[in-house]
Amino acid sequence: MKARYFSLLMIFSIFSTVSFAQVSIKQADSIVQHYVEKEISNYYWLYSNENITADKNGVTIVFNSRKEPISINNSCFVYFIDEYPYANWTHPCRYLFVNKDNGQVHEIKTKTPPDKLETWEMITSLPEIQEGLKFDFSKSIPNLRSGANPQNCYAVIISGGYDVSNNWERYWNDCSAIYSALIYVYGYLKNNIYVLVSDGTDPAIDRHLNNGSYDSSPLDLDGDGLPDIQYSATKNNITTVFNTLANILTSNDHLFIFTTDHGDLTYSGEATLELWYETITASEFATEVNKVNAGEISIVMEQCFSGGFIPYLAKQGRVIATACSNSEYSWAMPPSYTYNTFVYHWTAAVAGYTPSGSIVNADYNNDGYVSMKEAFDYANINDTEPETPQYSSIKTHLGD
Repeated sequence: MKARYFSLLMIFSIFSTVSFAQVSIKQADSIVQHYVEKEISNYYWLYSNENITADKNGVTIVFNSRKEPISINNSCFVYFIDEYPYANWTHPCRYLFVNKDNGQVHEIKTKTPPDKLETWEMITSLPEIQEGLKFDFSKSIPNLRSGANPQNCYAVIISGGYDVSNNWERYWNDCSAIYSALIYVYGYLKNNIYVLVSDGTDPAIDRHLNNGSYDSSPLDLDGDGLPDIQYSATKNNITTVFNTLANILTSNDHLFIFTTDHGDLTYSGEATLELWYETITASEFATEVNKVNAGEISIVMEQCFSGGFIPYLAKQGRVIATACSNSEYSWAMPPSYTYNTFVYHWTAAVAGYTPSGSIVNADYNNDGYVSMKEAFDYANINDTEPETPQYSSIKTHLGD
């Protein structure tokens, strides 16, 4: 992305001339930069979109990712500020409208980014981030739970990504780590794992890399050269997968579910999970999961507000671990932002090591297995981001 730089020396001349002539884009840039420096103290990303113009009635309208209009009754230059770039959506952000006649700034605070943010110009420069190490499961030792039969172990992995601009590569990395752990650590059979990621097998660009460029999400999650992603992350495909599982699984089977990317709250306060240009509520997701009559269901959720899914999913025979509470955002893990924080530590716990090769011993009771509760406890202890992981187990000791 091209970066545009500001000259703060222009500020005085701007405010002395805007009342006599229409504001230029360069003047608007400087007005916004001056405004932002006064109003926002934390790290942020700033964007502009010169292609947005007032309609015939003189109204400037921006559509957010929900296709909802954000407007002001003037001809304006439009800017967008992401206040927490490394938190998953939804989180605080702002739209700034600079009046083209007088330079006045009108601010609208909200929690959703613009539609097609990839078409906006990023004014602030992306930081130079060194590519982080990734989990290597090639030397993993299979460590199935005592008595488990791989034929009876199933999994569903879901990462919607929200849209092209907000589908950061860390979500694919999260899914790759979880998928590989299931295959190489727990011995799951590939045919028993159902993967729904962004646009599925479509070769079009759908993933936003940390360097600002885009690519198409690789279909191979575990590095064996074979495609693992089968479906796009849509509500229809979620229904298809859980209908399939409902016809296969019995009380002898175990189902593991993993979700990552973005979350939100409805106007009534119900937690949601972002899919690929769609949203599924906690109650809708629970309806799908409830179709499956597995003996045990284990669920790990990384998205913002994921703790809000627990009241809808908690049920006899289920263990649920979430990255945060029902009122919190979940965060990418610094400094490389290769993974999301909670799932990074959860994966390290079940893998037995970090990507750098440091040994992790989350087997706190020394029985030779890392349980859901032990993985959660390790992730909870090591998660230093402003998120509060949540845990639910019914029966109480099921996760042990």
